[in-house]
Amino acid sequence: MTIAVEQLAPDYVWTANNALVFTPRGMPPAAYPVLLHLLGRQEPGGRCLVTHGTIAEELGITRSKVTRALQHLAFARMVWKEGNGAYRLSPLIAGFRTPAEQLQAIAGMDDDDRFDHPDFQERYEEQIAQHERDKQQKAAQRQRPVEPPIDLAARRKR
Repeated sequence: MTIAVEQLAPDYVWTANNALVFTPRGMPPAAYPVLLHLLGRQEPGGRCLVTHGTIAEELGITRSKVTRALQHLAFARMVWKEGNGAYRLSPLIAGFRTPAEQLQAIAGMDDDDRFDHPDFQERYEEQIAQHERDKQQKAAQRQRPVEPPIDLAARRKR
């Protein structure tokens, strides 16, 4: 008996397997499985269409941990958010159809977006510090000055 089997070629056949080499010290533990999950879900060129909820469900972690992991991956310039449920992996770690496609994408990168930079760790730590400063500033803006209680008796006399 002969069974016809359709040959399925993968969307991409070449990728750099060095993603974990470049991860900075101090990343939250959830960032590693989230990064590996994105590497496994990517389209050629590194685009990933997935929600926080889907990642959380498939990895068995909370959405807040996924959010924090994606923030830190963005601080490290390993992942960029393109929109709701759309992320892009850095060309330095993304999968492509050919090595030439990856080299072309890397050549088009801004130097500030590269994480194979000598001061990579310092830039990552500065991104975290800036994020914390921004959070503190927003929290201070949300707090309004406490107003004295209204004296209704004095208002009635007017």
